Amino acid sequence: MRRTGLRDLPAAFLALTCLIAVASVPISVGREETFDALLYPVNAVALGLAGALVVTYRRSNPIGWVLCAMGFDAAFVEFAEGYGYHPAWPAAATSEWLAHWTNHLGIGCTAILVILFPTGRELSRFRKAGVWAGAMGAGLSAFGSAFSHASDPSFVVGVNPHAIDGLEPAFVVGQALFLVCLLSAIGSVVVRFRWSAGVERQQLKWIAYALALQAVAGTFATFYFHDSWLVRLAIALVVPLLPISICVAILRYRLYDIDLIINRTVVYGALTVLLTLAYLGAVLVLGAVLGGSRSPWATAGATLTVAVAFRPLRGRVQDLVDRRFRRARFEALARVDTFLDDLRTGRAEPEALEQLLRDVTAQPGLELRYLPPRAAAPVGRRDTELLVERASVPLAIVEHAGAADGTERLLGEAVARAGLAIEIARLRAEVSHQLAEVEASRTRIVAAGYAERRRLEQDLHDGAQQRIVSVGLALRNTQFGLGDSPVARAIDAAVNELTVAIAELRELANGIRPALLDEGLGVALRELAGRTPLAVTVRAGPERYPADVEATAYFVACETLTNAVKHADATRVDLSAEHADGQLILTVRDDGTGGARPSDGTGLRGLADRVAAQGGRLRVESEPGAGTSVIARLPCVS
Repeated sequence: MRRTGLRDLPAAFLALTCLIAVASVPISVGREETFDALLYPVNAVALGLAGALVVTYRRSNPIGWVLCAMGFDAAFVEFAEGYGYHPAWPAAATSEWLAHWTNHLGIGCTAILVILFPTGRELSRFRKAGVWAGAMGAGLSAFGSAFSHASDPSFVVGVNPHAIDGLEPAFVVGQALFLVCLLSAIGSVVVRFRWSAGVERQQLKWIAYALALQAVAGTFATFYFHDSWLVRLAIALVVPLLPISICVAILRYRLYDIDLIINRTVVYGALTVLLTLAYLGAVLVLGAVLGGSRSPWATAGATLTVAVAFRPLRGRVQDLVDRRFRRARFEALARVDTFLDDLRTGRAEPEALEQLLRDVTAQPGLELRYLPPRAAAPVGRRDTELLVERASVPLAIVEHAGAADGTERLLGEAVARAGLAIEIARLRAEVSHQLAEVEASRTRIVAAGYAERRRLEQDLHDGAQQRIVSVGLALRNTQFGLGDSPVARAIDAAVNELTVAIAELRELANGIRPALLDEGLGVALRELAGRTPLAVTVRAGPERYPADVEATAYFVACETLTNAVKHADATRVDLSAEHADGQLILTVRDDGTGGARPSDGTGLRGLADRVAAQGGRLRVESEPGAGTSVIARLPCVS
């Protein structure tokens, strides 16, 4: 059987604290304000739970045990106070007396807690002195409250039944020491915060936040505690924030959320004040116009004013707070907003978003990968992968190097703000991919067409053409054996027709793909120029290009020379083929009449399509009276 040891003490303290706190509620409800009867026991449980968690996960940290003790003390005070509300019950006066002086022990430990935070160890001399001052102040305050008349106003009967005359100075000294300890604790937090960095700075932000809220509520309580139930409610609400903040900071759970919490508190606090002033001002103005501030029209108008002003005012206050307290976030989102404005006006390209995200998050290795259309959100993502969605549609994955929570949150906010740019970039990437697929498909079709033409040309040359030549030779031999006879003359006429057929077949085969291209584009162009009834100057080197590129260039030259002969009234043509910047540049210039327009016929349009199928561009320059220049640029690897 397992023995109970120190490991079980936190759970035992917590269970006992919860039991006493719950028991205090029914005996207190109806005897004090409901929120007091409910919220202060919650504070006791919060203290006990925070202490149990810290002791469990950070056993070497003494703050956990202090929190456990404070939680038990707070629960005991609530129960004893509730019990004391029933004078007819046994020892009710003693219970009330215990509640008053033990309360000072828990209050005094608050300052000690702040001084010990966050590790409770390696304290400076100043902080050690503060701890001793706090302990002495708590002890003297409890002693003075228990045995002096200083606590008389707190009792129902107006007199401390155990008071001894002359001990009031003990209570005063205890309160003074507590004040010194509290001021020392606050000063210690301020000084350490100024010199801290990283995790410790975030931890100190948590406790500074809780102390700031308690200070604001305490200021109002000093003047209005007994006059306003709202102030008493505020005190009851902010008291549990200290143990919660300490627990979160020490255990480092969502540690970096404090920046967002502080930001939202400041924003909505300022917004509440401004909207309240706006409402009161609107009521006064409308009341003066409508004949009284109690007019329902004045109230309705003021409410409408506040509703209309809320959204723009919130945005303005948020910008001001970010500019002051979250400068990095403000500047990052401002750059994203500027980029979006430039994108809408055409001054920026959506593809530049990846570099922008790298800059604003200081992560040069960040990558933005777009998801294909209708793709489901990928499962099993790593911690360094952020899914980008817009209207529940997955758009992209942002892969980052991993960083502190603050940087990761900034990345998330920047990505959310830039959702439109990501969607546009994804659509452009999709269109570019589809265009590349279309161009690749068209190139494959053209290449297949060229291959088929070459096979057909080879078949014509090796098959039908050779067979006709053989038939002609056989007929010629027969003709020589017949001498000069009518049959010989008929055979001679048939052989002449076969010669014409062979020439036409050879021309047809050359139109499919000239065999001279096998020897190079320059050779084929010179042979083409020799067959053209114009003066053609050819400038082409011995470089070789891909077969489909050479074939395309050859057919462009053929069509252009044919146009120069038939339509341009040209007397001279310059034909050049050169390699530059990874392209074959074919230029055909004539000195004809000019005025050619690709839209007027199918010839030049067909050439442009053929060049585009290779991923190239065709340009036609043809001013009337200035000749025509056709320039084809075909991407290639020489």
